[in-house]
Amino acid sequence: MMVPRSRWTRALAGLCLLGVLLFAVEMRTSGRARSPVAARASAVAAFEAASRGPAARWAPGALHEADAAFRDALFEWSRQENRLLPLRDFRPVAGQLAGAEALAREAGRLGDERRAKGRVAAAEAVKEARAVEARAVALVAVTALPHAQRARLQRARLLLLEAEALLREGEIVAARERAGLSQAELGEALSPALEAAERYTSRKQVATWRSWIDETRAWSRSTGRPAILVLKEKNALVLLSKGAPVRTYDAEVGSNALEVKQRQGDRATPEGRYFIVGKKDRGQSRYYRALLLDYPNDADRRRFAAAQRREEIPPGARIGGLIEIHGDGGRGQNWTEGCVALSNRDLDDLYPRVSVGTRVTIVGGDGRDGAFSDLLAQVGAERGNGKP
Repeated sequence: MMVPRSRWTRALAGLCLLGVLLFAVEMRTSGRARSPVAARASAVAAFEAASRGPAARWAPGALHEADAAFRDALFEWSRQENRLLPLRDFRPVAGQLAGAEALAREAGRLGDERRAKGRVAAAEAVKEARAVEARAVALVAVTALPHAQRARLQRARLLLLEAEALLREGEIVAARERAGLSQAELGEALSPALEAAERYTSRKQVATWRSWIDETRAWSRSTGRPAILVLKEKNALVLLSKGAPVRTYDAEVGSNALEVKQRQGDRATPEGRYFIVGKKDRGQSRYYRALLLDYPNDADRRRFAAAQRREEIPPGARIGGLIEIHGDGGRGQNWTEGCVALSNRDLDDLYPRVSVGTRVTIVGGDGRDGAFSDLLAQVGAERGNGKP
């Protein structure tokens, strides 16, 4: 029996309709035809958050990678939208958007992490520069720096202030740069002075000074007479009686405290073994009262002549003189033109205890517990720890 054609046609149409319905349901449930709007919004939010944060400066490569991945996802989105509906498949787009979001979040994390590390590094650089500045201040407190080095020190301190201000404002890279420049300027300012100060820890030089100290003590013991020791880097004048210390006074020396006197006008205090050759009471000295020393002696003249031969002093320079232990001290800094200054009260105490012929030995120090030897020890310890 033959089935009417109209029935076959209706059956086939029904099957086709069912197939279309099943295909539409499959596309809907599988996400093939569904635009991943939520995934796109989430990726955009993650990228914008990373762009507004530290990633733009601290993780630009990672942020660029996230941006490229997001653009690729949008391109694929556009390609799928331009296809016939049955051929569309947005599932890869959703995966690409999820990957772009993950990259954006990673860029944000890297930006935060690197900025935090940068802040720590900048803060450490500022701290190190501040420590070097403290050494410079300690050095300036006991000796005068030449004009060029003072100018560098001033510039270094201004750069350090800028670094601290930039760090407070969150300008981490600029803060670290300024701190580095400050340390470089401080190094240039301090290097010559630190090199000059090395004689205060030189074994040979310290041995010479200690031998002078021992000889002076022995002289005081053997003669029963008082003697004076001046230790420049300790800013101390010690009165000996029969070889033993009986008084110690705060003393201020030449503003060029690092050096030994070579010539007139160098503002350095001489080092050597001298004697008091005159006493100036009130009204006889420019600085209250004074004990005049026999500088220059024969050793000083030999040293001056040798320096002339080595061309270490300007042509026409003179050896100088009029080195005293005088009053008007107590200023808390080295300021004299080469003399040793005591406070008037201390000079009044010392003055009657000594006389013409009293031995006076002036040394840089004894290698320990002094302004320059302590500073060099600190520098050596910091360099040993890897610090500048």
